[in-house]
Amino acid sequence: MYQYFFQQFKSKAISTHILYWIAFVMFFGVAWGIQDNGYFRNILIQICCLPSRMLLVYITIFYLFPKFFDKKQYFSFFVCYFILIGLISILIQRPLFLYFIQPNFLPSFKYSGFFVSSEIINTALDINIAAMIPIAYTYLTTAGHLQNNSDERKSTTEESDNHNHYYDTYITLKVDKSQRKIKASDILYVESLRNYCKIKMKDSEITVLKTLISIQESLPESDFLRVHRSFLVNKDAITSFSPSKVEIQNITIPVGRKYKDEAKEKLLVDF
Repeated sequence: MYQYFFQQFKSKAISTHILYWIAFVMFFGVAWGIQDNGYFRNILIQICCLPSRMLLVYITIFYLFPKFFDKKQYFSFFVCYFILIGLISILIQRPLFLYFIQPNFLPSFKYSGFFVSSEIINTALDINIAAMIPIAYTYLTTAGHLQNNSDERKSTTEESDNHNHYYDTYITLKVDKSQRKIKASDILYVESLRNYCKIKMKDSEITVLKTLISIQESLPESDFLRVHRSFLVNKDAITSFSPSKVEIQNITIPVGRKYKDEAKEKLLVDF
């Protein structure tokens, strides 16, 4: 997940981040400057406040999100986020404001003490403003990314389950007065001989007293296809097909007119 966010950062290019921070500084510099016409001074103040704001944004995006959101630990994320805001406010933003910004840009500002709770809260809210858009954007992209991964994993799991189910499927048939267990994936095709059926396998064949319909019902529907009133084929065993025939191990099997459309539709998907 960390690599994903790092790639996102690189893919957006540094210029995108620079433009965001320039827009942020200009917007709030002008907004605060309207009150006292001190546009340049307020822009400089916003620039001086960038370190704490950027620290909050990038620690949140590149550490808190990948550490907690991919594990859906939302409570832990918000706890760590608020702790991070508090630490940055007390250790960075408050000293920066009281010992640099205030003496140089706001000499008339009344100092009310370093650990005044209301001032710390105001400082935390101030630096948090810069994080709202990047965090909201990252949340939306992360949620989408995780959902896509979840859907891909689910799809892969379902395909794997279906595939494994096919290869683990056996049917039991009576052959010469004894019951024989046959693996579905070993069957190449089944040919109807009226009341009997010939089952052609990879290295052998057997004849059983069963109808083609009854054998078809016992095999996985997604893997075996009726192409003719007398033939049922294993789709995985087909090496080539046309509207009138399919080939399996150099054996040509006709496609009946009644089954042509269905066979074409299902085989085109697999091929």
